[in-house]
Amino acid sequence: MSRPLFFYSDAFQHYDMGPQHPMQPRRLRMTYDLLSACGVLATGVEVAEPAPARRQDLAGIHSHDYLEAIEHAESGTHFPGMHRFGLDTPDNPVFPEIYSSSMLYTGASIDAAQAILDGAGGGQVAFNISGGLHHAHFARAAGFCVLNDCAAAIKRLRTRFARVAYIDIDVHHGDGVQEIFYRDPAVLTVSLHESGRTLFPGTGFVREIGEGEGEGFSVNLPFAPETTGEIWLAAWRDAVLPIVRAFDPEAIVLQMGADAHATDPLAHLKLSVQEWLEAVRDVHLLGRPIVAIGGGGYNFDNVCRMWTLAVAELAEIDLPDALPAEFARRLGMDTLRDPFPPVVDPLGRERAREAAEHAGEELKALLFPRFGLRG
Repeated sequence: MSRPLFFYSDAFQHYDMGPQHPMQPRRLRMTYDLLSACGVLATGVEVAEPAPARRQDLAGIHSHDYLEAIEHAESGTHFPGMHRFGLDTPDNPVFPEIYSSSMLYTGASIDAAQAILDGAGGGQVAFNISGGLHHAHFARAAGFCVLNDCAAAIKRLRTRFARVAYIDIDVHHGDGVQEIFYRDPAVLTVSLHESGRTLFPGTGFVREIGEGEGEGFSVNLPFAPETTGEIWLAAWRDAVLPIVRAFDPEAIVLQMGADAHATDPLAHLKLSVQEWLEAVRDVHLLGRPIVAIGGGGYNFDNVCRMWTLAVAELAEIDLPDALPAEFARRLGMDTLRDPFPPVVDPLGRERAREAAEHAGEELKALLFPRFGLRG
């Protein structure tokens, strides 16, 4: 049987916002190297070279003026109104290959979606860890994201599948994807994230459920700081997973942001590697074709371990927990999974539990009746 496709190029390193920027492309190379060291790329998945996205692939996702602005920015032309497009800001600085590298990572997510449509690798899963840039808006860059590859992958899947679920486990709200499909009942957007009250982008509250024909098809579960993996998983399984099952998607785009981990420097949740992986496993067990893409994650030692385990889970590869020797030396640890539970403030944990339970009950009251579910 053919192996799942893993789209990768060393040219992903060109999406480089500078040495002081949190989004460092070397985390992608670290993941590739760890997957190689674990034998996943030799026997489990097949590496494929992605092609850049085309302008027509982004119709309806990004405006023509915005794409023109990015291309001008790459040429080194500074023009009036650049900030109107979210460019040349601390979060989204202009860099030498901003247009071409953005089109490449977006093309990789489109290629992964096409692999599902073509039945490549058995048609059950395809990967692009450079993707998951979920904050890019119709005409504005935001949150380290220039183009919304997530939406582009969904659009490609929709050429065949009547219902697509987008499931986002990044610690930041998937606001750009939600915005693009907010009135579309064919796309269920799901986001588990730290509350917008304490974290960028300040959105993703329970009552953001869609508009017009799309009302009821936007699902948000926000969490308070100090939320542990136990609390996070319980809320996901109680309030969100039943909605996904009731929606009955024909295909799924899974955004695998790794920044909900307890030691990520840009957020405040307290998940372990293995607790985060449980949600990946839950999505896998839905038995639907999956386009698995990357996302946030700013402690790179965590990112490479979490994405290696996620690729192995989705590709149905059994991995030993021991890190290969060269990575054990490099990371200063011995295992893919976390050897110790996160350190959590007890009072903060109880407040987080209460907040999660409240958000889950509110979400169920709003959306369960729409899907024929009982609370």
